[in-house]
Amino acid sequence: MADRPRHELLTALRNLYISRDYSDLVIYAADGTRFPVHKAIICPRSPYFENTVKQHQWRDGKEGNIAVEEDDSEIVRLLIEYFYLLEYHPLAPPSPSISRSSQDSLSDTVSVRTEAGTYGHVYGTSAVSAFGGPAHSPQPSFPLYRDRADSALTVHALPSENFDSFGARSGARRQSSLCRMDHGAPGLSPLATVEPFLVLHARMYAAGDRYGVFGLKAFALDQFKIQLTRHWDSDEFPQAIHVVYNNTPSSDKDMREAVADVLGWYHRLLDKPEIEVAVMEINGLAYELLKRSRRAEPEYM
Repeated sequence: MADRPRHELLTALRNLYISRDYSDLVIYAADGTRFPVHKAIICPRSPYFENTVKQHQWRDGKEGNIAVEEDDSEIVRLLIEYFYLLEYHPLAPPSPSISRSSQDSLSDTVSVRTEAGTYGHVYGTSAVSAFGGPAHSPQPSFPLYRDRADSALTVHALPSENFDSFGARSGARRQSSLCRMDHGAPGLSPLATVEPFLVLHARMYAAGDRYGVFGLKAFALDQFKIQLTRHWDSDEFPQAIHVVYNNTPSSDKDMREAVADVLGWYHRLLDKPEIEVAVMEINGLAYELLKRSRRAEPEYM
């Protein structure tokens, strides 16, 4: 019985996301794509949108319309999906066999990949364990909803005053990350998808920072780490490095730590021309790798 009220709430949010009934705000992406949303859902979760509405910073002066100039429709779609479903699901590139009309239908602003009652919850291996801890296969015997503290992927799904990207939680994560360096790279996470989506998750992390949605940052970071267990050698990784370092403040270390972890685990990546360019062009990356090399010396063991 305890899960029924939560199920009803999440189902209602899912239905609002799909139908957009009662929407009273429209967000326009940089490419002009429009997304009807609800102020009561969006504004309490994001200081950026809250201030935009309160200050009447309307698109073209039309009340109820706001513009997001820095993000394209896919990033805005996933951002809104997170607001309603407590997670987001990237769309895989369409198959060459899909007709043009079918591809057009995929561009709709709604994408629901989970049944009511399961979104906001991820079964199986958490991103933290995927980046060094034990990997477990998905267990269907889990209850429909676990306590938020049970899952590293959902612990920040809802805003929490305890979440601080610069505080003790992050510091502990960085310290444990350094300890795991001694044990080598993590195994493949069963949650990693076929498509890398490394650049997309890095962009979602940056969007979470830009709009003040710290739960989104945590979710994107976890997804990024999970994907790296499978796609660390992907052509997307060098691109993702540039996104991480160029789109988040230098004081925000979490994504940078993940990048440095991978380069420390897989030294042969440094032989790739694209990685070499990234290390040479990005301020701070080479120094971070040098520090890690120093910590690997016997006196630090």
